[in-house]
Amino acid sequence: MNTHKNTMKYLYQQRWCNFKSEIVNGNVRNVAFDTIPLGENKLIAIGRAEIEGEADRYFMMPLQKVTEETNADTITLNGKNYKDAVEEQDFWSTLTKHLRANSNKLEIPGGWILEYNSMGKTDEAERNQEAVSHPLNVEQSNSTVIVEGKNTPIAFKLERMLAFSKDENPEFDMNNKLMREESSVMPQTYGYLVLYNDKGEKASSGIVQEFIKNKGDMWNYSINYIKQKLHQGFLTQTELNEENCSEFMELAATLGQRTQEMTDCFSKEDDNPDFTPEPVNDRFLHIYQKQLQALLRKTQKNIADNLSFLSGTTQTQAQNLLNNWDKLTSDFIKRQIEKINNSENKGTVCRVHGDFHLGQVLVTENNDLKFIDFAGEPALPIDQRKQKHISVRDYAGMYRSLNGYLGAVAAEEFAAEANTPELAQRHKEYAQKAIKPLMRQATKVFLGRQSLQNPWMSMEIFRKNLYEVNYEVCHRPQMAYVPIEGLSKLLEKRDTINTRNNGIEK
Repeated sequence: MNTHKNTMKYLYQQRWCNFKSEIVNGNVRNVAFDTIPLGENKLIAIGRAEIEGEADRYFMMPLQKVTEETNADTITLNGKNYKDAVEEQDFWSTLTKHLRANSNKLEIPGGWILEYNSMGKTDEAERNQEAVSHPLNVEQSNSTVIVEGKNTPIAFKLERMLAFSKDENPEFDMNNKLMREESSVMPQTYGYLVLYNDKGEKASSGIVQEFIKNKGDMWNYSINYIKQKLHQGFLTQTELNEENCSEFMELAATLGQRTQEMTDCFSKEDDNPDFTPEPVNDRFLHIYQKQLQALLRKTQKNIADNLSFLSGTTQTQAQNLLNNWDKLTSDFIKRQIEKINNSENKGTVCRVHGDFHLGQVLVTENNDLKFIDFAGEPALPIDQRKQKHISVRDYAGMYRSLNGYLGAVAAEEFAAEANTPELAQRHKEYAQKAIKPLMRQATKVFLGRQSLQNPWMSMEIFRKNLYEVNYEVCHRPQMAYVPIEGLSKLLEKRDTINTRNNGIEK
């Protein structure tokens, strides 16, 4: 029996694995496990995957011993067969029982320590240690367990991949800050799991929060809502606007209110220096510009290297950008920096969400919104995610998600649902035209008192747009038209902005 092959097959099918492409390409050389038993039938396995040409990947899997024949996928460890333990109703109670019996700290062979830390005034996790649990859904890509608590359901999200650092996951202190300020923008957090390695480095391995009954994240909810309106309006070629899409507009307004609440919270004075806002100074401006220049060089190179993969108008726009790259980018940055230097208040830096987009927003059953995943920008190492940034960064990130991507993707998906290529083209042409008024109005409502004339807002939208270009031209060239078009408009736009429309082009 090829043990390695069977292990790879099991991992590929499981929620704990995010190196599936490496498995398909045969780049996983070996996977080793350290385990600790949770009673007779369960254990926790810490996996280390050796990836050819890359750093090792670490992950944690809860496993249930298989004592009889089963249709479930199984893995063999130490001569015994196991399946995914989160499918079992007693997974939560078994884990919390063992943590409680060991003062919330489990030692695992190989120098590992798994520790649970309470957070907040009331730890619903401790009050509901005997409750039954089940996965959030049957998808093997989701690692959230729902605990049927006595007073309120609990969401126990386990990390799919472990990132070790001397610093703690910033999500924990961000959640703590929001709860201290009694903010309503996020689910209440009750505690978290941290895994320590033999070097004393730590990795977030789980977070326990209030479970918010919801209709899904705002990205998918909005896409489906807009597609439904497009289907209804296609025959009459009706444009989408605030009157016939009132529910979406209400969500956009709520999104603006909740974003302002979050920004105000992080901009408040605090005894903790990590959360104390600071005025923009010359040093911050210098570092900001240097980082932006590095991002510009990377973006220019990636566009040039992937130009042949772009098609039609997108390739032409990209080539025009490259032909005028230095002038367009330097003129844009110069204008914004001059505005900042000429203003009495140069802005404030503070902690920010850092990865703020529509997929990080839950739509509750009563159409309120809750923000999730405050761990910071995924591309940054843990020790850099606690850095303070200009306070409008989250507004800029959500602006691009709302004004840049939402309408474009909705139009693409609406066209893809057509039965023939001819009808698909008609769907796409209609959708692209019909969606524009709605996106313009929704963006204006979301921004509220924030203005696109704010030079920091322009700079942050520019920065976010550059990140999008880098990703799309390298990984999804068919979608590169979205950020390429956005970047072209931003760089070629002069300061003739219609303030009545909050700087949003018609």
